[in-house]
Amino acid sequence: MELSQNIYTHEKYTEGEQYWSPDSEEYAAASQLISIMREGWILALPRVSARQVWNSGSRPRTVYDFTLMRGSQLMIMPVLSNPFIERYIIQNDLRIIFDVTQDCAVIPD
Repeated sequence: MELSQNIYTHEKYTEGEQYWSPDSEEYAAASQLISIMREGWILALPRVSARQVWNSGSRPRTVYDFTLMRGSQLMIMPVLSNPFIERYIIQNDLRIIFDVTQDCAVIPD
């Protein structure tokens, strides 16, 4: 019974470490944010920046830029929006600062 419950939660999916580097991937996934926070990184600010990127010019996606710190190190981790991230922002009462620039990045399919 317990195994079937884990299939429908994020617990099993996020048990292992998920590596992310800005040199290899433009955007991180929620699992990569969880992994880096388990390594001791914390939110540096009680807010996230939000911007939209466009997939082939017709499908917008929201990217949240999390400012993280560990000791004296700072890092901005851009994370693609999904239900887990939306819930994390609400549960932690993070303020969302929306980017309203006219230039939007286009992600090719």
